[in-house]
This record gives sequence, structure tokens and C-alpha cells, in this order.
Amino acid sequence: MAMTRTQRIKAYILENVPEICTERARIYTEECLRFPAQPTVIGRARAFYRFLSEMTLYIGPDDLLLGNTASKPLAASLFPEYAVNWIQEELDTFGARPRQCFFVSEGKKKEISNICRQWDGKTHFDRVDYTLKDTLGDILMGSDGTHRNINQAMSIEHNQNGDGHIIPDYESLLLTGFNSVLVHAKTKLMALDENDAEYLDQRAFLKAVILCLEGAEKYAECLSCLAKETAGKETDANRRAELLELSRICHKISTQKPDTFYEALQLVLIVHLLIQIESNGHSISLGRMDSYLYPFYQHDLQNGILDDARAQQLYECFLLKCFEANKLRDWGTTEILGGNQLFQTITLGGQTEDGETAVNPLSYLFLKALGNTNMNIPTVVVSIGKKTPLEFIEASLKALVAHGGGMPAFFNDDVAVDMLTRIGIELKDARNWGSMGCSEVRVPGKHGTGVTPVYINLLKLLELTLYNGWNPSTGKTFCPATRRVEECTSVDQIIALFQEQIDYYLPFIPKIERAIAESYFTLTPTPFLSALTDYRIDMAKDVSWGRGPNYNDTIIHVHGIPNVANTLSALNEVVFRKKQYTLKQIVQAIKVDFEGQENNAIRKALLNCPKFGNDIDDVDNLCRSVYEIIPRKMKAFLPLRGGQFGCTSQTVVMNVIDGEVIGATPDGRKSGEAIADNLSPVPGTDRNGITAVFNSVSKVDHALMDSGSILNIKFHPSAFSSDEKIVKIAHAVRIYFQKGGFQAQFNVIGRETLLSAQQHPEQYRHLVVKVAGFSAFYMELERRWQDQLIARTEY
Repeated sequence: MAMTRTQRIKAYILENVPEICTERARIYTEECLRFPAQPTVIGRARAFYRFLSEMTLYIGPDDLLLGNTASKPLAASLFPEYAVNWIQEELDTFGARPRQCFFVSEGKKKEISNICRQWDGKTHFDRVDYTLKDTLGDILMGSDGTHRNINQAMSIEHNQNGDGHIIPDYESLLLTGFNSVLVHAKTKLMALDENDAEYLDQRAFLKAVILCLEGAEKYAECLSCLAKETAGKETDANRRAELLELSRICHKISTQKPDTFYEALQLVLIVHLLIQIESNGHSISLGRMDSYLYPFYQHDLQNGILDDARAQQLYECFLLKCFEANKLRDWGTTEILGGNQLFQTITLGGQTEDGETAVNPLSYLFLKALGNTNMNIPTVVVSIGKKTPLEFIEASLKALVAHGGGMPAFFNDDVAVDMLTRIGIELKDARNWGSMGCSEVRVPGKHGTGVTPVYINLLKLLELTLYNGWNPSTGKTFCPATRRVEECTSVDQIIALFQEQIDYYLPFIPKIERAIAESYFTLTPTPFLSALTDYRIDMAKDVSWGRGPNYNDTIIHVHGIPNVANTLSALNEVVFRKKQYTLKQIVQAIKVDFEGQENNAIRKALLNCPKFGNDIDDVDNLCRSVYEIIPRKMKAFLPLRGGQFGCTSQTVVMNVIDGEVIGATPDGRKSGEAIADNLSPVPGTDRNGITAVFNSVSKVDHALMDSGSILNIKFHPSAFSSDEKIVKIAHAVRIYFQKGGFQAQFNVIGRETLLSAQQHPEQYRHLVVKVAGFSAFYMELERRWQDQLIARTEY
């Protein structure tokens, strides 16, 4: 059977060996460092414009959409302005990695080394590291050049990446095109008051915006010229016609607004890629594509220039174009993430500004396209509310089966709106939310960027509590307890000591956030992204500066909530209710990792206590209380950019890393074992079925964490083997959401398949699985993460 166009494009992309492209790094080095006296934002804009004018462009043999971020599919550009220390250290190992390896020629190694030397001491990482050391001093731990922590209770991330974490205003851009935004910036520049104290900064910013927008127009025009040139060499008449149409489209949208679905989709792709060229920030997301593209789809249907098959084909090409972009990370982060994940998220469904369902025919087409592509990037989610048709939930589940890699994920539209309105966001804006990254809820165009500075290891903080403030892994005592834990006579007293540790560590977060946010604004502004974010041109301020009328939400990760609930529940049951053992005995048992007959008996008693995920109110209510602690306490702190610290219980895959620095704990967990992934029950402890899991998780007040939570569920394929079973699962999802659950995502894969993949990796190269808020190729995951997926309870 002949391959479809989508299959041919996939094969074309995957036949490329990932390599490092030095074009961007070279041009940015020359333009940003050539004139040290120029405003930083001007240097970055000049580099952006020049790169878009000179970069290598390519067209795949079956491409129906154009654009690329580097010189070849799956090639990764370098972003030396963010960090070079790890590049220098790992340069000779990029091609020898066991996974995510990148070919680098000897000539390019020399060029990269020279680039790194020029940026040494001038990068975002250098500035942040200096500020953190200056403000935190000996509190700061970690010496591997990229990752820092505070007594293992907090990890500091995003020192080598761009800011990101945003959904641009695609809807407005599609109504106006680049030129209208360019005119707006020029008009604002002319109207600046020279007597304003910020005049020079505002002038530099707006000039940079103008240069970046002109660069975007230049990029589209270069694509147009390449398509026309390629068409002139094409012997196949149909392909020549396709290329000439692409040339026409790119030429038009370089200055004019799009009028057709095809033109609109091409413009969205160009913008999406250019934002990732400007900055290598994570989670540059696409919002509700089925909503803002729907008017173009309707127009084309009515005028007979588009049918559903063509619309679906174009969208499949769009998804694969997103997959082509790649990113080079240090090896430590690569191990954690297991793949070229950029956390690009697309949202389907949701509701309109007046509260009606926004599901439309394009929503269903996009689900079919997702099922046909079966790639791990981009992430697609569906927004399900009380007015969402049950048929859309069923279609989403069928797409999940067709895709085979955990997409789409399911989000509760009503809880998301509640999250946003609780923090003061207008209802009409809240209803327009889109998913950003793994689980964050954002208003397209109106939310600013959101650096993720801190991961809080909540179970580690409880371990410190049990050791009276002492960390057995580091030997450090930063916060001595006011009383010994063995003296506690109730679980409430243990929680009080736990909160002492939390109250000591939380004030470090604003200091960390300030260091990172200040560096982004000062050293790596993003004028192109700012131009596509509401209010920034009128303010003449970069989006990384924050503040203003934008909604600002700085993300804080809180890990290990189910483990903490299980631990407190076990202590309450074994020590205070049944009085089987004393706190002193339990602390002694965890110190030796439950070794010995008596200590093993203690562990069995702890393991047999009620666990979160089984619809048992006592432990579920403890989990609800633990869930609320950090978001309530973080309200006392304000980020540098304004807004609030928005918490999330998502762990990405840090649950494995977090567990490695924690000894045995009174939930029966052995030393070094992974903690719970996200808000999912600890693997193997959820014994009462999927309904019990849904009931437990829905008892949490999810709206308190406005950056979201994640529930991972693993189904055996037999659970989806008939339409009748899919309908039952659709009803279960709807009821779970009606009860207040926020999110659920499913791996539909049997344990036997995952074990077979470990034994015969060559047969499963393209097996995609849902890991956390993202999917990955299973064979690109490090063995520890593969084992963690196998350990998840299978329904």
C-alpha cells in the first residue's frame, strides 16, 4: 500500500540525523557582542533580523507548510546568550550520548568553542548565578554548573533556557497581519515623550519591535522566494502548483492579513517558529486553534475552496512541522525529560465568551489529524466543560486510541475558569483560556511570560521535619525544630512542625525569582514575542518585564503531595490511633531503611494503612489539606513582575530525581524510591479501581493551584476495545469533572508491551507514551523512567 502524504513527511523528518546548527549562535554572537554600547534589546533585534534574512531555509518533498528554526529537520540551534558553561563541558560528548545525541563535525566544534569563549561570563546563567550567590550565599548548594538547590528541599531550574511559558495573541494577529502591528509600533514610537524619564528605554524597545516585525516579514518573503525557486525546478505539475501556491501565500502574509484557512495556518506556523528562534524558552503554546481558525474554515467551506479532507491534511502537516523543531539541553536535563520536548501545547474545545460550548466541526477534524500523526510533539489537550457534547469526549477518546501516545489529555474547563476568576481575571478572558506547557492555565495574549524558578520537594521537607530539621543526605540543619518530633502527641503537632520547615524555606523563592526575572529583562528581552502580546507596544515595555495590565503568573512546582498525605495518614493510624509503635521507633526504622525483622514489621504496618487514591476520606482529606498549604502561603509573596506565584503539583519527571535524595519515609516507601508522579496515587497503592482514584483526586480543591495539576492513568488496551467501553469511560471522565477533578491523561498500553520494548528496543523505536504533561518516545527515556511507567497501576 502506498504511503500517505503524512506518512511520507514523517519518514522524511525521521531519516534526518539530529545535528547542531551553528548559524544562529554565530550571528547572535556577532550582532550582540560587536557593539557593547548599544542597548541590549537593539542588539538582539538586529541579530533576529539578520538571522531571518540569512538562515538556511529548506522545503521537504511533501511539505504543504513552510518554515524552520534550524538548517535541517531535527537540527538544534544554539542559544549561547543563556548559558555556555555546559556546552563547553559537554561538547565532545554530544555525538556519543546514549539518547538524544547530536552530530557535531570537528569544524563546528571549533566554531562552537570560539563562540562559547566570547560569551563566557556574559550569559543569563552567569548573571543569575552571581545574583543567587550574592543574595543566598552558603544556602545555595549544587556545583554541576547548571542545577542548584537549597538543602535538596528546593531545586532551582531554568538558568540555561529562555523564559517562554506563554500563548501569544494569535486571534488578533490573524485579523490584522504583521503590517498592522508594525504600524502600531511606529505610531507609538513617534508619539513618545522625550521628557519622559524612560524615553530612551522605550525608544530602544519600540525600535527593536519594529526591526523584529520587519524581520518576520522578510522571513515570510524569503520562504516565498524559495518556494517559487523550487517550483521552477519541479517536473511534477501537481507539486509545482503546490509550491507556487505556497509562494503566493507566504508573499501575501508577509505584509497582509490572511483570508483563507491555508493562509491563516501558515501565518500561525511562522509566528510559532519565530518565537522559538528568538528565545529557546519552554512552553511556547498555541492556544485554542480550533476556535481562532474556525472563521477561516467556515469562509472556505462556504466559498468552495476547502473541504474537510484538505483541512485535516493541512493540520497534520502543521503538527509535523512543530515536531521538526529540536532543542539541545545539557545531559542532566536530557536524562530527565527524555526527548526533544519543547512543551508546545494546543487546546481544543472549551467555551465561548458567553459560556456556550466552543466545540465545532474543526475540533473533530483536528482530533482525527492528531490520531493520524502519532508523534510526541506538540502536546494536544481537550477542554471539557458542563456544556461540552458527550460526543466530543468520545471522539477525544477515540483519537487517544488512534494516537497511541497519551494524547489528547483531558482538562476541566469549568475548574480552569474558576482558577482564573479566583485570582481576579475577567470572566470573558477566563473563558478563553488555553493550556500552556504541561498543565498551566493561561489567557492567550494577556498573560505574560512565566519563568519556573523553583521545584519544591514537599516530601523532603517532611523528612527534614522527622529529623528535627537535619538533612541526613547533606548533614545540614538550616532550620532547627522548635521541639523534637518524638514529643508530638498528634498528627496535627507533626503538621505544625512540618509547616515550620515550609515557612523557613518559602521566603527563598522570591529571592530566586527576582534573580532570574531581572536577568531575563536585562540580558535577553524578546521584542518579537512582546509585539504579539497585548499591551506591550502601548507600554513600550518588554513582556519579560511583566507588570502592567497583563496577567502575570510565576510558576512554582510542588512535588510529593500524595506521599506526604500517605505519610501523615500512616503516622496517625499506627502511632496515634492504634498505638502500635511510637514515633521514636518509626524514626529509628526509617533511619536504617526498615532493615531488620522488627523494622520490616513496622514497614508492613505502615504500608497497610489507608492510602490516597482509594476513596477513603481520612487520607483524602489529609491530601486536600496538604494540597492547600503552599498556594495559601505563597499569597504572602509577590513576584518581581507582579501578579502572583501560581502553584502546580506537576512533577514533570522530577518525581524520580526527588525520590533519590529522600531516605525511607513512614508511608512505607524505601530509601531512594521515586515519589508519586504529579497528583497521581503512589503506584501500586490505588487498589480500589479507577472510580476510587477519580473520587479521591476530585476531593482536592484544584482551583487553588492556578498552574494546574496532573493525574496519570494507565489503561490496558482492552479497556478501549469497543465503542461501548469508550462510552463508559467518557461518562466516567464527565462525572469526574462534575465532581471537581481538573485533569486526567491516559496511557492506553499494556505492561507487557512496555516490558517487551525494554527487551527488544529496535522493534519499538517509535513507541510514544505519556510521561507527565508531555509525551515522549519510550526508547528515548532513561531506564529509571521506563520502569516508573511500568510500575504505574494498570486498569
